[in-house]
Amino acid sequence: MKYLIIVCLLLFTLKILAQDTLSCNCIKQLDENYTPKLQGQVYRGLAGMVGSDFFTPEYLKGDIYLENGEISYDQQLRYNGRIDGLVLTPPNSSKEILLEKYFIKAFCLKKFKGNADIKFEKIKIHNELRNDSSSIFGQVLYQNKLSLYAYRRFDLQDVSDIAEGKQVVRKLYTPSFTYYFRLPDNTTIGFKSLKKRNLYKVFPANKDLMRKIFREKHLRRFLNEEDLIQLTEGLNSLYN
Repeated sequence: MKYLIIVCLLLFTLKILAQDTLSCNCIKQLDENYTPKLQGQVYRGLAGMVGSDFFTPEYLKGDIYLENGEISYDQQLRYNGRIDGLVLTPPNSSKEILLEKYFIKAFCLKKFKGNADIKFEKIKIHNELRNDSSSIFGQVLYQNKLSLYAYRRFDLQDVSDIAEGKQVVRKLYTPSFTYYFRLPDNTTIGFKSLKKRNLYKVFPANKDLMRKIFREKHLRRFLNEEDLIQLTEGLNSLYN
């Protein structure tokens, strides 16, 4: 795999230098105001799959917030839900660069679906099956003392199709989103299904408050993420 290091960030411009082996001599040729920032590699998707594993159908202008506090503005970005990765396409280049997650604190995608900006933050979640933790990029749906994130994951599913009179099995990308509450102590609680009974299990001691929120906000049927955001806003009162 051909590795790249994205080295130059000065105000609004991020330049990318790519070569088979990284030479420290290139740093000497740069202005003293430039410093190394991100590591990444050429992105190559899986061939022969149906659909897309990107959350955004196309590249969007966005900002990258680095762990060291600096910001790279107005880059062309896409979020890949199969690998939980941020992909960048450099100016005047056809290459796609998968950025190293370690150096990224958050990123913003502007005018998502032609409308509002959306923000992703790197959060730590607990993996119950492996009894350990890992970091993912979660889309910020609500942020306060109690916060709500969506993990925009895409998985592969087998689907049957007919080709030239024969049945064939193809791999299809399908969304498999997971939602996470983050509590004031940074503990995260994950769940997949947008059903009331599953949410009662998340906060078993607060069923009465949740029922009250459902009544006051007229959430007879819990259908979508907007309903979940309204519930989170109500549950935030527990921590005020």
